Amino acid sequence: MPRISAPRLILLAFAGFILFGTALLKLPYSHYGGISWLDAFFESASAVTVTGLQVVTPATDFTPFGQGVLVFLIQVGGLGIMTVTTVGALLLGRRLGFRALLVVREEMESPGSPRNVLRLIGQVAGITLVIELVGAVLLAADFLVRGFELLDAIGYAIFHSVSAFCNAGFDIFEQEVTYYASDPVLNLVFVALIITGGLGFPVLVNLYYYSSIRRLTLHSKLVLVPTAVLLVIGISSVAALEWNNPATLGGEPLGTKILESLFQGTTPRTAGFSTVSYEDLRESTLTIQTVLMFIGVAPASTGGGMKVTSVALVFLILLSQIRGEEDVSAFGRRIPRSLISKTLAISALSALLVISGAVALIISDGLSLLPAVFEVTSAFGTVGLSIGDTTKELGAFGKLLLVFVMFLGRLGPITLFLALNERSRPKRYSYPEEEIAVG
Repeated sequence: MPRISAPRLILLAFAGFILFGTALLKLPYSHYGGISWLDAFFESASAVTVTGLQVVTPATDFTPFGQGVLVFLIQVGGLGIMTVTTVGALLLGRRLGFRALLVVREEMESPGSPRNVLRLIGQVAGITLVIELVGAVLLAADFLVRGFELLDAIGYAIFHSVSAFCNAGFDIFEQEVTYYASDPVLNLVFVALIITGGLGFPVLVNLYYYSSIRRLTLHSKLVLVPTAVLLVIGISSVAALEWNNPATLGGEPLGTKILESLFQGTTPRTAGFSTVSYEDLRESTLTIQTVLMFIGVAPASTGGGMKVTSVALVFLILLSQIRGEEDVSAFGRRIPRSLISKTLAISALSALLVISGAVALIISDGLSLLPAVFEVTSAFGTVGLSIGDTTKELGAFGKLLLVFVMFLGRLGPITLFLALNERSRPKRYSYPEEEIAVG
């Protein structure tokens, strides 16, 4: 029996788990009043890819069991299916082979040796449990103060802590999240969980050990610096463009304006929650949010998108060209040429996917340009934001297209193409070199 490559195994694992989730959500005790196979498939794909785009309303359409299935799918999808199954195998006392560790390393995009990945898995599981537990405790306390029953407060807290940390964007509030726009505890806890989940597990592990090693890796620096810059851009743009908009921030008190600016400047980083109506945002705000969704978060994190490290490398490539330098460097380190080629390929594939997907939605569902680009970018960045009820109003083709884009956004275009080209072999020859005019 031929061995399956790591990219193809990851692809098959995610696809299989989406189908498994579809079957669970289609069970009669998962929903009220019935749900079509297509909608169950869409919700499962959205949960496993931690996107948050929805064609139903989880708070009213799913039973507590169905909501439990959703949070389970979100947790597995956020951590990575191969990572979760590896942790499960370890808990059951199974030994892991070298090949299994290679697959997990591929999924986690870890540059270390496969044996070090085993230690990283344990650290990832521990960090995730602690962060989500702290978030759940804080949210439960807030819900109790708001008058929730104890069991309800615990259930809501666990669901939303997992959803926020995994950058999933699913909520089960009976009122919309906009109802909590002035709640400082909920806003600040959500923002903290979203940012933490988006940093990526290698960065979280590096930060955890920073007090003893006193060193940040180049990867951590190229995640933390762009993340800080993008957060400032997101928060300040919402505040500047929506401060006097009577349909969004304009009519709110100062404290709520600040919280909404903070929340909506953070959530496009692939989280998908919103405390304002996106139908009422100005086009300039939506355009900036679209760019933020396209960039996404860090590699080996709970989110999708082109990734902040890729954007950082594109910037460094441009900078080196402007300076006339042969090498691309950052923080006293030279970037390998193989990574530069991969970054440019990711950039081109990501842009091509969003453009072609938007054009397809315009043709199939008659959307105008901005809603189509926003919807496809939200799916690619595994964000879950939507302008009004755009997602729910899509036809079958539009929903399946978004599932495909969500799938690609979570796995990454490169992983998909490597999986499809498993049998390709490197060339043992090279052609003569010849220059062409560019630019």
